[in-house]
Amino acid sequence: MRKLLTISLSALVGFALALLTMQPAQVALGGPGEVCVTRNGDINADATIDLSDALTVLGHLFLGSPTSLPSLCGAGGGGSGLPSTGQTKCWDFDGEQGIWVQVECGQSNCDGQDAQKAAGCSQGRFVDNGDGTVTDTCTNLMWQQDTADVSLDGQVDGPGDALAWCNAVSYCENLEFAGYDDWRLPNIKELQSIVDYGRTDPCIDPMFETLRQYYWSSTTMEETPDNAWGVGFTNGYVGVRMKTGDFEFSFNFVRAVRDAR
Repeated sequence: MRKLLTISLSALVGFALALLTMQPAQVALGGPGEVCVTRNGDINADATIDLSDALTVLGHLFLGSPTSLPSLCGAGGGGSGLPSTGQTKCWDFDGEQGIWVQVECGQSNCDGQDAQKAAGCSQGRFVDNGDGTVTDTCTNLMWQQDTADVSLDGQVDGPGDALAWCNAVSYCENLEFAGYDDWRLPNIKELQSIVDYGRTDPCIDPMFETLRQYYWSSTTMEETPDNAWGVGFTNGYVGVRMKTGDFEFSFNFVRAVRDAR
């Protein structure tokens, strides 16, 4: 009898472990309308994939404890693996006025616009962690929720918190925040990933506190390495600024990022 129980338990654990390796779409763990909070395999959302995840599955299936499991986040947060732009409007050229005007997406003469396709992951993308950080379930990156208060004076303004590029890189590299010490300055693709092109002034999800200013990335411009790429969050413009110099545009703001896994 004991041998039979041992075999049965081993089979159950093996079944649970098999669940951990399946794609999220194959395992319906969360309820409808839930925002995903765990990654594929990390069932109990403790940032590791181990036996405790298998035991959580077993407890749920056979003991009803927990009574429900959080939704798994897919590799692309339910989208194409890239963030959506956030655009929901379509445009058509008005020949009489000589300008582009907003129209219903189904009535545009210019088919194939961004808003008509709605490509990428968007629904329930950002999770407020309640500790000054926001997790993007699409890219699996964790962000500072507010612009970095470099001067630690309780407010973010130009003179104390806008940095030259090398200082911005170093600041993030040495940052200890919300219990983590592996922060870094985002690269340009990461930084642009949180631009919401369906908003303006600032063009970012309101979960973030953002100045209508330019933010540094860690990416150097290959053609002219005295410049680095950044994003202006007034309108989502991606451009370059000089890394050094006594110019206002050589001092820009910072939002650190880290890998959420």
